[in-house]
Amino acid sequence: MEAKIEKISELSKLLSVKTRMSDDLFHLFGKFGIGHLLSRLSLEKQDGVSASELLLSLCLFRIVGESIHSICKHKIYELSNHGKNCFYRMMIRPQMDWRRLMNHFALRYMCLLRKYGEVPQSDTTTCFIIDDTVLEKSGVRMEGISRVFDHMKGRCVLGYKLLLCAFFDGKTTIPFDFSLHQEKGKQGNYGLTRQQLKKAYHTKRNTGNPDYKRFQECKMSKLEVAMDMLRRGWKMGLHAKYVITDSWFTCEQLMTCVRSIGKGAMHFVGLAKMGKTKYTISGKKKNAAELIATYERERGKNCRKYKCRYIQLNGNLGDIPIRIFLIKYGRNSAWNVLLTTDTTMSFVKAFEVYQIRWNIEVMNKETKQYLGLGGYQGCDFNGQIADATLCYLTYTVMALEKRFTEYQTMGELFSDMEGDLMALTLWKRVLTCIERILRILGEILGMTPQYLMATISGNDKEMSKILVMAEALEKWDEVCG
Repeated sequence: MEAKIEKISELSKLLSVKTRMSDDLFHLFGKFGIGHLLSRLSLEKQDGVSASELLLSLCLFRIVGESIHSICKHKIYELSNHGKNCFYRMMIRPQMDWRRLMNHFALRYMCLLRKYGEVPQSDTTTCFIIDDTVLEKSGVRMEGISRVFDHMKGRCVLGYKLLLCAFFDGKTTIPFDFSLHQEKGKQGNYGLTRQQLKKAYHTKRNTGNPDYKRFQECKMSKLEVAMDMLRRGWKMGLHAKYVITDSWFTCEQLMTCVRSIGKGAMHFVGLAKMGKTKYTISGKKKNAAELIATYERERGKNCRKYKCRYIQLNGNLGDIPIRIFLIKYGRNSAWNVLLTTDTTMSFVKAFEVYQIRWNIEVMNKETKQYLGLGGYQGCDFNGQIADATLCYLTYTVMALEKRFTEYQTMGELFSDMEGDLMALTLWKRVLTCIERILRILGEILGMTPQYLMATISGNDKEMSKILVMAEALEKWDEVCG
């Protein structure tokens, strides 16, 4: 009995809050115009249900941290009145162009920045950042699954390699595009046995549907797909000054692509491997180790700001003019190679531009930790694409909120959003209970529920509380409508 009284006490505390509930979560999703975007993609309905409502619900599930199965089976937080099959069918729908949706979300984000006077200025350092991360899985029957090398663990794991292209506007980094990849391995069997390959899930795809191209990308080189992403981003209006990558992607082919986009408007900045790659300096071809041996005494400089020693050289990588920075921290550390196609860039500027790459590492960590990136265990490859897209859409919305609030970390914002969502869904259940109570009271007292509500509304103080809850719940209908 005491436990029940405590629960009622907690409920009364929640309902006694005088300020309006924080409905920013739904308001933020509304700013991105999900319904309008889906309408442009001719995807307004899914099995007779509003596609925007399903999409918003799927994003909210991520903030709550629950799976579709858990939400629908246990009616957690009353977040959905639809069966789980509606959501699963939405995720594997062949006609769903998840790439266009994600691209337009990023563009809408930039439009909102312009609206609020936060558009990047001409002297702002804007960048495309390219990186990959491992999505570890547990089922060998998943479509396109393979064993991929995880450099963090130093071994191969079952899963996908996710290639991510992010855009940095000078303050915030948002996801723009991604692809999932498999690795053939040395033996060409994707790290799987014949029996596992035979039992793997397969489905036929129509060449005219968006899902066909996404699955074909799974077998393509990450470098080729990355170059396509950069071209697409520039064409859609994301005009960055630099493209930043780690040493895995740094090569002449990518640099040539970057310099060809926008008639040479973008430059490349990235680390290179201390390998056998030859650079042409003063007509002579030498690798990084040979350049260090030749020029360390003659051209070695110290950078007080970053406490390192570096050698600065201008030369060529193939036919591409580049500036080479050979960098060493302390006496006993190894040398690193930093390359840029901007042959006038100073060492400090190149160093600071490359540091921006860390933002995408943070994004990978936060999306996995807070939004469950890679947690989907369905067999259909379309579902894997949908899962990652939903994660990045939610992250973009959260990034906008973080930009204009005082949150220091994405973790703080995530915690508050989760709390607000729980409060809203609790209020929804409470209002349903109130409605039932009024109906029963009306039957006992011989009054209509409308008459009872009119009597309650005579009390301004109590009515204000009801209005707060009603206004908060209206936001759901506005966003999904």
